Amino acid sequence: MRRAIAPGLLAVLVLLATDAGAADEVVTGTLSAGEGQAVVEMTVAPGWHVNAHDPRDDFLVPTTLTVVPPDGMRAGAVVYPEPVERKLTFGGDRPLRLYAGRVRFTARLEGTPAADAGPLRASLRFQACNDSRCLPPHTLELVARGGAASAAPAGAAGAGLSENRVRDWIESSGYVLTFLWVALLGLALNLTPCVYPLISVTVAFFGGATGAAGRPVVRALAYVLGICLTFSGLGVVAALTGSMFGAALQRPAVLVTIATVLVLLAASNLGLYTFRVPAPLMRRVGRVGEGVLGAFIMGLTMGIVAAPCIGPIVVALLLFVGARQSVALGFALFFTLALGMGAPYVALAAAAGRLRRLPRSGPWLEWVERAFAFLLLGLAVYFLAPLLRSGTERTAYAFLGVGAGIVLGFLTPGGRRTARWSRQLAGLLLVAVSLGWLISADAGSPITWVPFSEEALARATAAGRPALIDVGADWCLPCREMERTTFRDSAVVRTAAAFATLKIDATSGDERVQALLERFGVPGVPTYLLFDARGRERRRFVGLVGAPEMLRAMQELVPAGEARGG
Repeated sequence: MRRAIAPGLLAVLVLLATDAGAADEVVTGTLSAGEGQAVVEMTVAPGWHVNAHDPRDDFLVPTTLTVVPPDGMRAGAVVYPEPVERKLTFGGDRPLRLYAGRVRFTARLEGTPAADAGPLRASLRFQACNDSRCLPPHTLELVARGGAASAAPAGAAGAGLSENRVRDWIESSGYVLTFLWVALLGLALNLTPCVYPLISVTVAFFGGATGAAGRPVVRALAYVLGICLTFSGLGVVAALTGSMFGAALQRPAVLVTIATVLVLLAASNLGLYTFRVPAPLMRRVGRVGEGVLGAFIMGLTMGIVAAPCIGPIVVALLLFVGARQSVALGFALFFTLALGMGAPYVALAAAAGRLRRLPRSGPWLEWVERAFAFLLLGLAVYFLAPLLRSGTERTAYAFLGVGAGIVLGFLTPGGRRTARWSRQLAGLLLVAVSLGWLISADAGSPITWVPFSEEALARATAAGRPALIDVGADWCLPCREMERTTFRDSAVVRTAAAFATLKIDATSGDERVQALLERFGVPGVPTYLLFDARGRERRRFVGLVGAPEMLRAMQELVPAGEARGG
C-alpha cells in the first residue's frame, strides 16, 4: 500500500535547504483561475522527474492535486495530463510513467464566489527523483495570484480541456505515426474471418451494374463512405461522453468488466464458442438496393456484419477517444480506421472486370483469428494493470506469450510444410523469450539487513566490526535498483559479511526517522554510510553506487582476508 510521509520529515528538507536537490527547488508550481477552471502549472527541473498520477506500482508515490475553491464555488475532478513513458537506469526493463519538464493540471470550477470569499488554493503532492536518488514526498501549497475565480459556460471549459489533452497527446505521439498505425489496423481488419469471406461477394456487387452511375469505382467509393460515416459517428459519440469514459476508467469494477468482455471475445476467436450475426439480419443486409445508394447502405451496415471480429478493436478505440474527450480526434481516428478498412475495395473494384478470384480462406484465416485472440487477452491484462502488482502483471504477459507461441506455432492446423516449420520456429522463439523474460524478474539482495538502532551500532563498534548503514524507502526506485544490482554483486556480498549491515527505513517518516535523518544529515535516499571499526563515519554515498566503487570503499575498512570468501 502507498504510505504517505509525515509532515515532520519535511522539516529535514528545511534544515538542508542548502542542498541543490531540495524539493522546493526541484519542483515549482503556480496556480491561476480563469475561464471556468483552475490551472496549475508544475515545472520540474532538468534532470529530475516526478511519478505520474497513476504510476502502476503501488509502492510509488503518485502525483496528486487537491483544489480548494473559494466559498460558494465547487471544484470538479482534476484532469491529469498524459504521462511520458521512459525507461530509467534504476527502473528495470519496464518503462515508468512520469511527468517531466512543464506539466499542466486543470479542474473545472462551478458556482459564484461569495463576496468575502478567500482566494483559490491548491495542494500539489509529488515525489521527485533524478537518475541516482529520490527526495522524500513533498507537498506544495499554492494560492492563486491575480484575478478572482469565476465560472464559465460548461461548453467553453470542456473545449479548453479537450484542446489541451489533444495537444499533449499529439506532442508525445505525433499525427503522422498515429494515423498511419490506425490506417494499417483498419487494413488488417480485412483479414479477419468475419470480413475476408465477404470481399469477393462485395466486389462482384460493385461490378454487377452498368451505366455511369453504376461504375464499380463510384459504387466502391460510396460503400467506403458509408463505412466511414458509421465509424466516425461512433468516434464522435465517444468524445462527447468522454468525461464518463474518463471517470469510469478509474473504477476497478469498470476495468474488470472491460477485461471480462475482452476475455469472452478472445474465447470466441479461439473457437471455444461461436458468435455470429443472425441469418435473417444477414439476408436483410444482402437485399439492399442497387446502384450507388445501395452501395452506400451496404457500407453503413458493414459494422453489423463484421461486428464479431472488428468489435473489440472498435471498443478499444472508443475507450481511447473517450479518455481524451476530443470530437475532432474521435472523428479523425475512426474515419482513418474506416479508410484503411475500405481502401482495398476501391482498388479491387477498379480491377473487378479483370479479377478472377481472391486467395481462398482457409487455415491462414484461422491463424489470424487466433492471433487476434491473444491480442485481446493482452489488452485485457493492460486494462487490469492498475489493479495488479508489478510481478503479477509481468507473469500474466509472460504466460500469454508462452500460450501464443504454443497455440500459434503448434496447435493451429493446416498450411504447407514450409509454412508449418516457420510457424513452429516462431512459436518456439516466442516461448523462449517469454520464459526468459519471466525468469529474469528482479530479485532482492542476499545481504541480510538489520533494522538500525543505536544499540546495534554500539555492538558492532564493541566487536570491532565496521558498519554499513543503508538509508532507503519503499517509494525509492534507486534503492530497489541497488538491491537488484550492486548488493547482488558476489564480491560486494562476500565483503558485506564482515560488516554490520543496518537499514534505516525512511518510508513512514515518523519522529524516530526524522531524528535519525537529522543526526546523519541525510539529504535524500538512497544514502549509504560506512563506519569503521571504531564507530567513525569514513565514507558516504548519496544516490546510485556501482558495485566496483562500493566494493573499494568497503575493502578500505576491512582488514585483508577478513571478508568471507575474499
